[in-house]
Amino acid sequence: MRLYNWSSFLTGIVVIVLGVIMLLNNFGVLSINVGDLISIYWPLLLVIWGIGMMLPGAGAASEKSRKNRGKPAAGLILIALGLLLTGHNLDLFKLDMSVVWKLFWPAVIIIIGWNMLRGASGPGSAHWAVLSGIEFKQKGWKLEDGSYFAFMGGIDMDLNAAEIPEGETHLNFTAVMGGVDIIVPPGIKVECDSTAVLGGVQFINEESGSIIASRKSEYGGEPESGKKLVLRCLAIMGGVEIKH
Repeated sequence: MRLYNWSSFLTGIVVIVLGVIMLLNNFGVLSINVGDLISIYWPLLLVIWGIGMMLPGAGAASEKSRKNRGKPAAGLILIALGLLLTGHNLDLFKLDMSVVWKLFWPAVIIIIGWNMLRGASGPGSAHWAVLSGIEFKQKGWKLEDGSYFAFMGGIDMDLNAAEIPEGETHLNFTAVMGGVDIIVPPGIKVECDSTAVLGGVQFINEESGSIIASRKSEYGGEPESGKKLVLRCLAIMGGVEIKH
């Protein structure tokens, strides 16, 4: 089982338990306020997420595990945050979370704005998917420098069907509570500069994601290829996937 499947598995158990409680409530077997239960124990989802990031998947000695050494630390942070919030909700102690949120959300907005500025400063046009989806799959469509922004929407791009020019092509992708899926031909060189905030960026066989993660990756392609894709990817509570 891969790393992220643990989170889905544990979250599925929680959802089933909630469903069983609601069912027993409806038949008078239990009398539990599900709303209060959720409002108190929702931070345990952060704990589940953190556990899912820490549990072994492909094996500690695998190449993928070595490339994701930052995940255990991020998992510990999520677990600690979830337990602190749960303790706060149970009145075991009091926390002043206002300082954390005052720093976190402005930082997220600044990151979004900075990424948009980087995209605006580059050549090419901008493409937006806001509460909707756009596809680039038609045979023979021409790839050019540009920026792509998905807000609570999706962008699906198949570069196998595109006419890719010689030299470097610069593409900026931003996913905010949305998703971007990019298929690249295996023979083309690809360079990716990615940042993830409570989201994830998967580059070929490498995955980057946690509370805040940043990395640069490169795929060599075929040595004789004169084409290269230079990607800048930002995922905030969303995901960007680059694959063959």
